[in-house]
Amino acid sequence: MERIVIVGAGHAGVQAAASLRDEGFDGDIELVSAESTLPYHRPPLSKRFAEGLTDEAIALRPAAFYATQDIRLRRGTAVEEIDARRQRLTLGSGKQLAYDQLILATGARNRRLAVPGEELNGIVSIRDLGDAYRLASSVVIGTRAFVVGAGYLGLEVAAVLARRGVKVTIAASRPLPLSRSVSEGTAKVLATALREMGIETIVGADVAGFEGSRHRVTGVRLGDGRLCATELVVIGIGAVPSIELADHAGLDVDDGILVDEALATSAANISAIGDCARLRGGARLESVANATFQARRIAAQFCGKPDLTPETPWFWSDIGELKLKMVGVRQPDDVVQTLAVNDGHATLCFRDQQLAAVETINANRVHVAARRILDAGVPLGMDVANAPGFDIVAHAKALAARVAESSRAA
Repeated sequence: MERIVIVGAGHAGVQAAASLRDEGFDGDIELVSAESTLPYHRPPLSKRFAEGLTDEAIALRPAAFYATQDIRLRRGTAVEEIDARRQRLTLGSGKQLAYDQLILATGARNRRLAVPGEELNGIVSIRDLGDAYRLASSVVIGTRAFVVGAGYLGLEVAAVLARRGVKVTIAASRPLPLSRSVSEGTAKVLATALREMGIETIVGADVAGFEGSRHRVTGVRLGDGRLCATELVVIGIGAVPSIELADHAGLDVDDGILVDEALATSAANISAIGDCARLRGGARLESVANATFQARRIAAQFCGKPDLTPETPWFWSDIGELKLKMVGVRQPDDVVQTLAVNDGHATLCFRDQQLAAVETINANRVHVAARRILDAGVPLGMDVANAPGFDIVAHAKALAARVAESSRAA
Protein backbone atom coordinates (compact mmCIF):
# COMPACT_ATOMS: atom_id res chain seq x y z
CA MET A 1 0.00 0.00 0.00
CA GLU A 2 1.31 3.39 -0.98
CA ARG A 3 -1.70 5.56 -0.20
CA ILE A 4 -4.50 5.17 2.33
CA VAL A 5 -7.39 7.62 2.07
CA ILE A 6 -9.70 8.15 5.04
CA VAL A 7 -13.05 9.86 4.42
CA GLY A 8 -14.31 11.51 7.58
CA ALA A 9 -12.27 13.25 10.28
CA GLY A 10 -14.23 12.46 13.41
CA HIS A 11 -12.92 10.26 16.23
CA ALA A 12 -12.67 7.17 14.01
CA GLY A 13 -10.97 8.85 11.06
CA VAL A 14 -8.39 10.80 13.05
CA GLN A 15 -7.57 7.82 15.25
CA ALA A 16 -7.11 5.61 12.19
CA ALA A 17 -4.61 8.08 10.71
CA ALA A 18 -2.73 8.38 13.99
CA SER A 19 -2.69 4.63 14.60
CA LEU A 20 -1.39 3.92 11.11
CA ARG A 21 1.66 6.05 11.87
CA ASP A 22 1.98 4.48 15.34
CA GLU A 23 2.02 1.03 13.74
CA GLY A 24 4.74 2.03 11.27
CA PHE A 25 2.88 2.75 8.05
CA ASP A 26 5.13 5.05 6.00
CA GLY A 27 3.02 5.59 2.90
CA ASP A 28 0.73 8.52 2.09
CA ILE A 29 -2.22 9.18 4.39
CA GLU A 30 -4.97 11.46 3.09
CA LEU A 31 -7.56 12.49 5.69
CA VAL A 32 -10.56 14.11 3.97
CA SER A 33 -12.91 16.26 6.06
CA ALA A 34 -16.00 18.07 4.82
CA GLU A 35 -15.71 20.51 7.73
CA SER A 36 -13.35 23.48 7.58
CA THR A 37 -12.39 23.36 11.28
CA LEU A 38 -9.72 21.20 12.85
CA PRO A 39 -11.18 17.76 13.64
CA TYR A 40 -12.71 17.94 17.10
CA HIS A 41 -14.25 16.01 20.00
CA ARG A 42 -18.01 15.79 19.55
CA PRO A 43 -19.24 14.83 23.06
CA PRO A 44 -18.62 18.36 24.44
CA LEU A 45 -21.02 19.82 21.88
CA SER A 46 -24.07 18.70 23.88
CA LYS A 47 -22.45 18.60 27.31
CA ARG A 48 -20.46 21.86 27.41
CA PHE A 49 -21.86 24.06 24.63
CA ALA A 50 -22.57 26.88 27.09
CA GLU A 51 -18.97 27.08 28.30
CA GLY A 52 -17.60 28.98 25.33
CA LEU A 53 -16.12 26.14 23.29
CA THR A 54 -13.31 27.05 20.92
CA ASP A 55 -11.91 25.14 17.97
CA GLU A 56 -8.57 24.69 19.71
CA ALA A 57 -10.04 23.64 23.07
CA ILE A 58 -11.89 20.65 21.65
CA ALA A 59 -9.54 19.73 18.80
CA LEU A 60 -8.79 16.01 18.63
CA ARG A 61 -5.18 16.83 17.81
CA PRO A 62 -3.34 20.15 17.53
CA ALA A 63 -2.81 21.51 14.03
CA ALA A 64 0.90 20.72 14.18
CA PHE A 65 0.18 17.00 14.71
CA TYR A 66 -0.89 16.44 11.11
CA ALA A 67 2.23 18.05 9.68
CA THR A 68 4.52 16.29 12.15
CA GLN A 69 2.99 12.90 11.33
CA ASP A 70 2.95 13.62 7.59
CA ILE A 71 -0.84 13.25 7.42
CA ARG A 72 -2.44 15.36 4.71
CA LEU A 73 -5.59 16.85 6.22
CA ARG A 74 -7.91 18.11 3.48
CA ARG A 75 -10.33 20.42 5.31
CA GLY A 76 -13.53 21.73 3.75
CA THR A 77 -13.39 18.99 1.13
CA ALA A 78 -16.47 17.02 0.17
CA VAL A 79 -16.29 13.60 -1.49
CA GLU A 80 -18.85 13.37 -4.27
CA GLU A 81 -18.32 9.86 -5.55
CA ILE A 82 -16.39 6.62 -5.06
CA ASP A 83 -15.29 4.65 -8.10
CA ALA A 84 -14.60 1.31 -6.42
CA ARG A 85 -13.45 -0.40 -9.62
CA ARG A 86 -10.82 2.22 -10.46
CA GLN A 87 -10.07 2.96 -6.78
CA ARG A 88 -10.63 6.67 -7.10
CA LEU A 89 -12.61 9.37 -5.36
CA THR A 90 -14.15 12.40 -6.99
CA LEU A 91 -13.88 15.43 -4.73
CA GLY A 92 -16.21 18.43 -4.65
CA SER A 93 -13.66 20.39 -6.65
CA GLY A 94 -13.82 17.80 -9.42
CA LYS A 95 -10.34 16.53 -8.62
CA GLN A 96 -9.69 12.79 -8.64
CA LEU A 97 -7.96 11.18 -5.66
CA ALA A 98 -6.60 7.65 -6.06
CA TYR A 99 -6.26 5.18 -3.17
CA ASP A 100 -4.80 1.77 -2.49
CA GLN A 101 -6.98 1.36 0.60
CA LEU A 102 -10.04 3.45 1.43
CA ILE A 103 -11.40 3.79 4.98
CA LEU A 104 -14.91 5.18 5.28
CA ALA A 105 -15.45 6.96 8.59
CA THR A 106 -18.38 9.10 7.51
CA GLY A 107 -20.15 8.93 10.88
CA ALA A 108 -23.83 9.75 11.34
CA ARG A 109 -26.12 12.73 11.05
CA ASN A 110 -29.08 13.88 13.13
CA ARG A 111 -32.46 12.40 12.37
CA ARG A 112 -34.90 15.03 11.08
CA LEU A 113 -38.30 15.56 12.59
CA ALA A 114 -39.76 16.65 9.22
CA VAL A 115 -42.79 18.63 10.42
CA PRO A 116 -44.14 22.02 9.34
CA GLY A 117 -42.13 24.96 10.62
CA GLU A 118 -38.82 23.14 11.11
CA GLU A 119 -37.06 25.83 9.05
CA LEU A 120 -37.76 28.54 11.65
CA ASN A 121 -34.88 30.23 13.44
CA GLY A 122 -34.42 29.10 17.02
CA ILE A 123 -34.72 25.39 16.15
CA VAL A 124 -31.41 23.56 16.44
CA SER A 125 -29.96 20.06 16.38
CA ILE A 126 -26.45 19.49 17.66
CA ARG A 127 -24.17 17.65 15.27
CA ASP A 128 -21.31 20.03 14.55
CA LEU A 129 -19.47 22.92 16.17
CA GLY A 130 -21.60 25.49 14.36
CA ASP A 131 -24.73 23.97 15.92
CA ALA A 132 -23.16 24.24 19.38
CA TYR A 133 -22.28 27.90 18.79
CA ARG A 134 -25.84 28.67 17.68
CA LEU A 135 -27.30 26.95 20.71
CA ALA A 136 -24.92 28.71 23.10
CA SER A 137 -25.92 32.09 21.69
CA SER A 138 -29.58 31.28 22.43
CA VAL A 139 -29.12 30.64 26.16
CA VAL A 140 -30.82 33.48 28.02
CA ILE A 141 -31.77 33.23 31.71
CA GLY A 142 -35.52 33.11 32.18
CA THR A 143 -36.38 32.03 28.65
CA ARG A 144 -38.11 28.80 27.71
CA ALA A 145 -36.66 25.85 25.84
CA PHE A 146 -38.44 22.83 24.40
CA VAL A 147 -36.34 19.69 23.90
CA VAL A 148 -37.72 17.05 21.54
CA GLY A 149 -36.42 13.64 22.58
CA ALA A 150 -35.37 12.08 25.88
CA GLY A 151 -32.29 10.29 24.56
CA TYR A 152 -28.69 11.01 25.47
CA LEU A 153 -28.40 14.27 23.54
CA GLY A 154 -31.77 15.58 24.69
CA LEU A 155 -31.06 14.93 28.36
CA GLU A 156 -27.53 16.37 28.19
CA VAL A 157 -28.72 19.57 26.55
CA ALA A 158 -31.71 19.90 28.88
CA ALA A 159 -29.50 19.62 31.96
CA VAL A 160 -27.11 22.32 30.70
CA LEU A 161 -29.97 24.67 29.85
CA ALA A 162 -31.65 24.16 33.23
CA ARG A 163 -28.41 24.89 35.03
CA ARG A 164 -28.17 28.15 33.07
CA GLY A 165 -31.56 29.33 34.29
CA VAL A 166 -33.63 28.32 31.28
CA LYS A 167 -37.10 26.81 31.87
CA VAL A 168 -36.91 23.45 30.09
CA THR A 169 -39.63 21.11 28.85
CA ILE A 170 -38.82 17.72 27.33
CA ALA A 171 -41.14 15.85 24.95
CA ALA A 172 -40.56 12.13 25.54
CA SER A 173 -42.08 9.28 23.55
CA ARG A 174 -41.85 6.88 26.50
CA PRO A 175 -42.75 7.19 30.20
CA LEU A 176 -39.12 7.06 31.35
CA PRO A 177 -36.02 8.74 29.85
CA LEU A 178 -33.49 6.60 27.99
CA SER A 179 -35.77 3.59 28.43
CA ARG A 180 -34.59 2.11 25.12
CA SER A 181 -31.01 2.06 26.36
CA VAL A 182 -31.08 1.49 30.13
CA SER A 183 -32.99 -0.64 32.63
CA GLU A 184 -36.13 0.60 34.33
CA GLY A 185 -34.34 1.20 37.64
CA THR A 186 -31.68 3.37 36.05
CA ALA A 187 -34.29 5.25 34.02
CA LYS A 188 -36.27 6.00 37.20
CA VAL A 189 -33.17 7.49 38.82
CA LEU A 190 -32.74 9.74 35.78
CA ALA A 191 -36.42 10.75 35.82
CA THR A 192 -36.15 11.77 39.47
CA ALA A 193 -33.02 13.79 38.74
CA LEU A 194 -34.74 15.65 35.89
CA ARG A 195 -37.59 16.66 38.19
CA GLU A 196 -35.10 17.86 40.79
CA MET A 197 -33.46 20.01 38.11
CA GLY A 198 -36.83 21.66 37.49
CA ILE A 199 -37.24 20.06 34.07
CA GLU A 200 -40.80 19.26 33.00
CA THR A 201 -41.40 16.12 30.94
CA ILE A 202 -44.37 15.62 28.64
CA VAL A 203 -44.79 11.91 27.98
CA GLY A 204 -46.22 10.43 24.80
CA ALA A 205 -46.40 13.77 23.04
CA ASP A 206 -46.03 13.81 19.28
CA VAL A 207 -44.77 17.05 17.78
CA ALA A 208 -47.08 18.04 14.93
CA GLY A 209 -45.24 21.22 13.96
CA PHE A 210 -43.72 24.51 14.99
CA GLU A 211 -45.24 27.96 14.95
CA GLY A 212 -43.40 31.24 14.73
CA SER A 213 -43.40 34.96 14.21
CA ARG A 214 -41.04 36.90 11.98
CA HIS A 215 -39.25 33.69 10.96
CA ARG A 216 -38.50 32.71 14.57
CA VAL A 217 -40.05 29.86 16.55
CA THR A 218 -42.59 30.86 19.21
CA GLY A 219 -44.29 27.57 19.97
CA VAL A 220 -44.47 23.81 19.57
CA ARG A 221 -47.76 22.35 18.39
CA LEU A 222 -48.36 18.86 19.82
CA GLY A 223 -50.33 16.10 18.18
CA ASP A 224 -53.23 16.56 20.59
CA GLY A 225 -53.53 20.21 19.62
CA ARG A 226 -51.75 21.77 22.59
CA LEU A 227 -49.43 24.69 21.92
CA CYS A 228 -46.32 25.01 24.12
CA ALA A 229 -44.85 28.50 23.97
CA THR A 230 -41.08 28.61 23.71
CA GLU A 231 -38.16 30.72 22.50
CA LEU A 232 -35.86 27.79 21.69
CA VAL A 233 -36.28 24.25 20.39
CA VAL A 234 -33.63 21.53 20.47
CA ILE A 235 -34.27 18.38 18.44
CA GLY A 236 -32.54 15.24 19.66
CA ILE A 237 -34.33 12.23 18.24
CA GLY A 238 -31.35 10.10 17.33
CA ALA A 239 -29.02 9.79 14.39
CA VAL A 240 -28.86 7.92 11.10
CA PRO A 241 -25.61 6.62 9.57
CA SER A 242 -24.14 8.56 6.67
CA ILE A 243 -24.16 5.80 4.06
CA GLU A 244 -25.14 7.63 0.87
CA LEU A 245 -21.61 7.72 -0.53
CA ALA A 246 -21.15 3.99 0.05
CA ASP A 247 -24.62 3.12 -1.23
CA HIS A 248 -24.07 5.07 -4.45
CA ALA A 249 -20.80 3.19 -4.96
CA GLY A 250 -22.64 -0.15 -4.76
CA LEU A 251 -21.48 -1.24 -1.31
CA ASP A 252 -23.80 -3.34 0.85
CA VAL A 253 -25.67 -1.11 3.31
CA ASP A 254 -28.39 -1.72 5.89
CA ASP A 255 -28.62 0.75 8.79
CA GLY A 256 -24.93 1.29 8.20
CA ILE A 257 -22.18 0.23 5.83
CA LEU A 258 -22.01 -3.53 6.30
CA VAL A 259 -18.61 -4.90 7.31
CA ASP A 260 -17.16 -8.27 8.31
CA GLU A 261 -15.07 -9.04 11.39
CA ALA A 262 -12.06 -7.47 9.66
CA LEU A 263 -14.09 -4.26 9.04
CA ALA A 264 -14.00 -4.90 5.28
CA THR A 265 -16.97 -3.86 3.16
CA SER A 266 -18.42 -5.71 0.18
CA ALA A 267 -15.99 -3.85 -2.13
CA ALA A 268 -12.32 -4.72 -2.44
CA ASN A 269 -9.89 -2.39 -0.66
CA ILE A 270 -12.65 -0.46 1.15
CA SER A 271 -13.23 -0.64 4.91
CA ALA A 272 -15.66 1.18 7.19
CA ILE A 273 -15.31 2.11 10.85
CA GLY A 274 -17.12 4.10 13.51
CA ASP A 275 -20.75 5.22 13.63
CA CYS A 276 -21.33 4.55 9.93
CA ALA A 277 -20.30 0.88 10.10
CA ARG A 278 -22.42 -2.11 11.10
CA LEU A 279 -21.08 -5.60 11.62
CA ARG A 280 -23.01 -8.13 9.51
CA GLY A 281 -25.49 -9.87 11.76
CA GLY A 282 -24.88 -7.41 14.58
CA ALA A 283 -25.92 -3.99 15.77
CA ARG A 284 -24.41 -0.63 14.87
CA LEU A 285 -22.68 0.94 17.85
CA GLU A 286 -22.51 4.72 18.21
CA SER A 287 -19.76 5.51 20.70
CA VAL A 288 -16.35 7.12 20.87
CA ALA A 289 -14.93 3.98 22.44
CA ASN A 290 -16.10 1.79 19.56
CA ALA A 291 -14.87 4.26 16.94
CA THR A 292 -11.45 4.44 18.58
CA PHE A 293 -11.12 0.67 18.92
CA GLN A 294 -12.11 0.00 15.32
CA ALA A 295 -9.65 2.65 14.11
CA ARG A 296 -6.81 1.06 16.06
CA ARG A 297 -7.85 -2.38 14.86
CA ILE A 298 -7.89 -1.48 11.16
CA ALA A 299 -4.48 0.18 11.46
CA ALA A 300 -3.00 -2.93 13.08
CA GLN A 301 -4.46 -5.12 10.34
CA PHE A 302 -3.12 -2.94 7.53
CA CYS A 303 0.34 -2.96 9.09
CA GLY A 304 0.43 -6.73 9.60
CA LYS A 305 0.34 -6.50 13.39
CA PRO A 306 -1.53 -8.94 15.68
CA ASP A 307 -5.25 -8.34 15.80
CA LEU A 308 -6.47 -6.46 18.84
CA THR A 309 -8.58 -8.28 21.40
CA PRO A 310 -12.17 -7.05 21.11
CA GLU A 311 -13.32 -4.76 23.89
CA THR A 312 -16.68 -4.94 25.60
CA PRO A 313 -18.72 -2.00 24.25
CA TRP A 314 -19.03 0.86 26.70
CA PHE A 315 -20.76 4.22 26.69
CA TRP A 316 -21.07 7.32 28.85
CA SER A 317 -23.18 10.43 29.23
CA ASP A 318 -22.96 13.51 31.47
CA ILE A 319 -26.43 14.68 32.49
CA GLY A 320 -25.91 17.60 34.82
CA GLU A 321 -24.11 16.22 37.86
CA LEU A 322 -24.91 12.64 36.87
CA LYS A 323 -22.15 10.56 35.29
CA LEU A 324 -23.98 7.76 33.51
CA LYS A 325 -21.74 4.93 32.32
CA MET A 326 -22.61 1.60 30.76
CA VAL A 327 -20.54 -1.41 29.77
CA GLY A 328 -21.99 -4.22 27.71
CA VAL A 329 -25.19 -4.02 25.69
CA ARG A 330 -28.32 -4.64 27.74
CA GLN A 331 -31.15 -6.70 26.24
CA PRO A 332 -34.82 -6.14 27.17
CA ASP A 333 -35.21 -9.58 28.76
CA ASP A 334 -32.04 -9.39 30.90
CA VAL A 335 -32.52 -10.06 34.60
CA VAL A 336 -31.51 -6.93 36.50
CA GLN A 337 -30.18 -6.55 39.99
CA THR A 338 -29.50 -3.29 41.82
CA LEU A 339 -26.16 -3.08 43.55
CA ALA A 340 -25.78 -1.01 46.71
CA VAL A 341 -23.49 1.96 46.00
CA ASN A 342 -22.71 4.89 48.27
CA ASP A 343 -24.08 8.15 46.78
CA GLY A 344 -24.62 6.48 43.42
CA HIS A 345 -26.52 3.81 41.54
CA ALA A 346 -25.50 0.54 39.87
CA THR A 347 -27.51 -2.09 38.03
CA LEU A 348 -26.16 -5.50 37.03
CA CYS A 349 -27.78 -7.10 33.98
CA PHE A 350 -27.66 -10.90 33.70
CA ARG A 351 -28.28 -13.04 30.63
CA ASP A 352 -28.44 -16.81 30.97
CA GLN A 353 -27.44 -16.35 34.63
CA GLN A 354 -24.18 -14.60 33.65
CA LEU A 355 -23.23 -10.92 33.89
CA ALA A 356 -23.77 -9.27 30.48
CA ALA A 357 -23.93 -5.51 31.17
CA VAL A 358 -23.60 -2.99 33.99
CA GLU A 359 -25.12 0.49 34.31
CA THR A 360 -23.79 3.01 36.81
CA ILE A 361 -24.57 6.57 37.86
CA ASN A 362 -21.84 8.38 39.81
CA ALA A 363 -20.16 5.06 40.55
CA ASN A 364 -17.00 5.04 38.46
CA ARG A 365 -15.17 2.40 40.53
CA VAL A 366 -18.01 -0.04 39.86
CA HIS A 367 -17.93 0.81 36.14
CA VAL A 368 -14.19 0.23 35.90
CA ALA A 369 -14.53 -3.06 37.78
CA ALA A 370 -17.33 -4.20 35.48
CA ARG A 371 -15.25 -3.43 32.40
CA ARG A 372 -12.36 -5.47 33.79
CA ILE A 373 -14.63 -8.42 34.48
CA LEU A 374 -16.41 -8.37 31.11
CA ASP A 375 -13.21 -7.75 29.13
CA ALA A 376 -11.54 -10.69 30.85
CA GLY A 377 -14.25 -13.00 29.56
CA VAL A 378 -14.47 -14.85 32.87
CA PRO A 379 -18.15 -15.46 33.68
CA LEU A 380 -19.66 -13.87 36.76
CA GLY A 381 -22.81 -15.74 37.73
CA MET A 382 -25.87 -14.44 39.52
CA ASP A 383 -25.19 -16.84 42.37
CA VAL A 384 -21.81 -15.19 43.04
CA ALA A 385 -23.19 -11.66 42.70
CA ASN A 386 -26.08 -12.47 45.07
CA ALA A 387 -23.82 -13.92 47.76
CA PRO A 388 -23.77 -11.92 51.05
CA GLY A 389 -20.95 -9.39 51.13
CA PHE A 390 -20.24 -9.52 47.37
CA ASP A 391 -18.01 -6.61 46.34
CA ILE A 392 -17.65 -6.18 42.57
CA VAL A 393 -14.58 -3.95 42.92
CA ALA A 394 -12.78 -6.52 45.09
CA HIS A 395 -13.92 -9.27 42.72
CA ALA A 396 -12.41 -7.43 39.73
CA LYS A 397 -9.10 -6.90 41.57
CA ALA A 398 -8.90 -10.58 42.51
CA LEU A 399 -9.71 -11.58 38.94
CA ALA A 400 -6.98 -9.29 37.57
CA ALA A 401 -4.48 -10.83 40.00
CA ARG A 402 -5.41 -14.36 38.87
CA VAL A 403 -5.13 -13.42 35.19
CA ALA A 404 -1.71 -11.83 35.80
CA GLU A 405 -0.47 -14.89 37.69
CA SER A 406 -1.72 -17.17 34.92
CA SER A 407 0.14 -15.07 32.34
CA ARG A 408 3.38 -15.26 34.32
CA ALA A 409 3.03 -19.01 34.69
CA ALA A 410 2.47 -19.40 30.95
